[in-house]
Amino acid sequence: MSQSDKPIEIAIIGAGFSGLMTTYHLIKEATGPLTIHLINEKETFGRGAAYSTPTLKHLLNVPAAKMSAMHDDPNHFLDWVHHQPAYKTVNKDILGKTFLPRKLYGNYIVSILDEAIKSKREDTTVNIIHDRATNIEQDNGRYYVQFRSSAPLVADNVILATGNEAPSDPPIPNMDFYKSKSYVKDPWLTDVTKLVKPDQNILIIGNGLTMVDVIISIMETGYKGKIHTLSPTGFTVIPHRHNHIEYKDFVNEIKEPYRLDELFTIGHKHFRMLHKVGLSVEPIVDSLRPITQKIWQSWTQQERETFVRDVKSLWNKIRHRLAPHLYDYILRLRVRGNLKVHKAKLVDIKEDANGIIVHYLSKHTQTEKTLPVGLVINCTGPHTDITRSEDPLLQALVAKGMIQPDTLHIGMDVTDQWTIKDKSGKENPTLHTIGGNLRGLLWETTAVPELKSQTAILAKRILKK
Repeated sequence: MSQSDKPIEIAIIGAGFSGLMTTYHLIKEATGPLTIHLINEKETFGRGAAYSTPTLKHLLNVPAAKMSAMHDDPNHFLDWVHHQPAYKTVNKDILGKTFLPRKLYGNYIVSILDEAIKSKREDTTVNIIHDRATNIEQDNGRYYVQFRSSAPLVADNVILATGNEAPSDPPIPNMDFYKSKSYVKDPWLTDVTKLVKPDQNILIIGNGLTMVDVIISIMETGYKGKIHTLSPTGFTVIPHRHNHIEYKDFVNEIKEPYRLDELFTIGHKHFRMLHKVGLSVEPIVDSLRPITQKIWQSWTQQERETFVRDVKSLWNKIRHRLAPHLYDYILRLRVRGNLKVHKAKLVDIKEDANGIIVHYLSKHTQTEKTLPVGLVINCTGPHTDITRSEDPLLQALVAKGMIQPDTLHIGMDVTDQWTIKDKSGKENPTLHTIGGNLRGLLWETTAVPELKSQTAILAKRILKK
């Protein structure tokens, strides 16, 4: 039965990039009666955590020319930006190489949905719900989605576009510290600028891209104190460099089946060749982008486990890089003494009437040291194990066995059609997921180049086109 033969009612839980763009493609592909319930709490509606930032100094980590949300129109974002008043006079070629504000990109995504809603079919309804979904019941092939405040709704299909989890609290003996008002568990959900005092030291746990965003926000307040960052690997952020050189030799040499040890052997050979001319490993990793998912799916369970255990941190460091001028800004803060990076292991955090004392083990001296601070911010990045989720919806679905983690606990257990398997391993053909929840199946599934294709594919699958 085609979509035009019967009405379809779809609930999309999560209105970040994946949720909005799936809604867009459903609207465009519909040939018959369609109702879409797009569900998300109001604070980040339409933008997700990444694009809901209020500051223009938080930038995309990819140049504008590579950020189109349309899988079949690579210049869509660039054309949209060039029509905005602030960018009309900028040379388009230069604009395409620029790292633009994430807030601007959020405006772009919302504008896409707005235009789609304006031009939708008369028998297409888009119902936007600003609330948190807390549970889903299934009965006779239909879903009953429950909310914190709103009345329940009924749908034939559900898409879990729930995005990233909050960071985990780093394990320390004094876990009670994490109840403190001077601790920020998730800087994307808490406005840290309201907690900053200009004369207090600050500790950021983690040294990745979120750390950079938080530092930028703090410095915008006129902060004059010292920011300390702490992680076992030290400062690991790297900028985009080498002028986006395309390097094809490595990817042209590797052959199926893509065995992990062979990839390392061949990759090391090519790294040595690049190193001779002053280049680093990034072009090699970038060349894998079109086949990364294919490589991941070709690996054995043991190879995947080895990669996640031993290579994941390095891979993420190389894959997710920073705009060059933001990297320079962070370096200037270090030179001026505003930022102190500690390559260290967190030992404990204690708080009393006199303030917070952080205990850490220096990797350089192998001695335990202390650091007095007034605020601690967790920038360790999202955890991926849905069995430890703090989302009440995912908690409820895990508890009743409607969803389960994949074997690596980095996403959900799904079929190759992105439908979810329950605790018994049985597929639920009308319960779907997208984005980071597919990490166990696809590995690379959180950036726009992957997500824009996923949203178009999923819409067609649901509408059976």
